[in-house]
Amino acid sequence: MLTPTISWLIFTIFFHHYMDLVESLRGMRILASEAVLRGQPVFLSCDYDLEEASLYSIKWYLNDQEFYRYVPKESPPTRVFALPGLHVDVSNSDSHGVMLLNASRPLTGQYKCEVSADAPLFHTDIRSTHLTVVESPISGPEIHAEKSRYSSGETIRANCTSPPSYPPANITWYLNEQLAENSAVYQVEPGGSSLKSSSPSGSGHKASVSRLQLEAGSGKLRIRCESSLFNVYRGTSQILELRQDSPRPASVVLPGSVDNGASLGVLPSLLIRTLAIMVLLR
Repeated sequence: MLTPTISWLIFTIFFHHYMDLVESLRGMRILASEAVLRGQPVFLSCDYDLEEASLYSIKWYLNDQEFYRYVPKESPPTRVFALPGLHVDVSNSDSHGVMLLNASRPLTGQYKCEVSADAPLFHTDIRSTHLTVVESPISGPEIHAEKSRYSSGETIRANCTSPPSYPPANITWYLNEQLAENSAVYQVEPGGSSLKSSSPSGSGHKASVSRLQLEAGSGKLRIRCESSLFNVYRGTSQILELRQDSPRPASVVLPGSVDNGASLGVLPSLLIRTLAIMVLLR
């Protein structure tokens, strides 16, 4: 019969061995871009450390639907499950990553990587990330102002429009090549214009419109806008130059006149007439 001391020692050894097995899957994370341009390849990497344990399986899911599985003990170890718009490059996929070809709109969604250690515990962990397939605008943004000349203190208003894209582009304003931080910038709700496309994935594209409003100062003002989508697209407008109106010379009115339109320009003729009358009266 085992003594309490020996029983406790056996339990302690078993417990620590069990904990080592449970913690055999560590440092798991997904390495992937948050966005990719339509038509480009996508590589999703699942990083993990099994320490002393062996890999039982790695599975990939898109919106909770499995599309790729790697089981080292099976032959062949790779299995692909068909999903609309998803094309796995098996030759460049393995136990740590999966390559997807020709990204399209259906590939936008939540991706999950599930890693399972081998027997006896089959410890499993899951990580997820979101990927957006970007369809960029067909051209850069366009900028328009109410007028090209302004007076000091006058309110300047300008619009920047980025063509339809998915998702709608973000718009940023620059004043004399400085970010417009102290000006009122309004992001307008997209108007629902759709980008022409030969496939159903073209629906849902919307234009972005932003309005800039600021008080004019003195001197020349150069304004432009940029449209961007994550870190995969950036477009810029032409530079619009707005100039300050030159002050108009004020009219000089003769003393004693009441807004009769007489100016300094008529003074010589009046003097000539006065002198002529004085000569005649001598």
